[in-house]
Parts: sequence; C-alpha cells; structure tokens
Amino acid sequence: MPITRELENLKNLESVGFSHEQAETLADVIEKPHVDSQENLKEFIHNELRTEISNLRSEISRELKDLLIKILGIIIGTVGIAVTILKLFP
Repeated sequence: MPITRELENLKNLESVGFSHEQAETLADVIEKPHVDSQENLKEFIHNELRTEISNLRSEISRELKDLLIKILGIIIGTVGIAVTILKLFP
C-alpha cells in the first residue's frame, strides 16, 4: 500500500475515534495481507507463464519432429519410385 494511502487510512481511523497506535496497528493488519496477496499473485503468474512457455516449446518440438518424419517419408518414397522406374526402363 502506498505511504500516502496508509497516511490517509490513519487519518480516517483517527477521525472516527481510534487512537494513533490503534490506527497504525489496524493499517498494518490491512496492509500485510494486501502485500502478501500481491506477492502470491506475482508468483502464480510467473509459474503459469513458465508452464505455458514449457508447453509451447514441447508442442513446437513435437510438431517439428512430425514434420521431419513426413519429409523423410516423402524423400524415401520418391527414391523408391525413382529406383522402380529405373529398373522398369533400363
């Protein structure tokens, strides 16, 4: 929580009858979960991005392997047809 927001909260709490110490304690109690939730959100987003990037890399890798197998199949088939044609027409 920004310092200006914290000071504003302290003034608001003091204006309704909280002592300065009570207002500070309450502001700290409110601020700590807020900061913790931001850190948890950052960690969650970081982990999700890492997982998505890993999945994308493995997917791309799998697609490239499939493409390589198809290309090799086409080459082998073409060579087989060429050899057959050469044997049929000497």
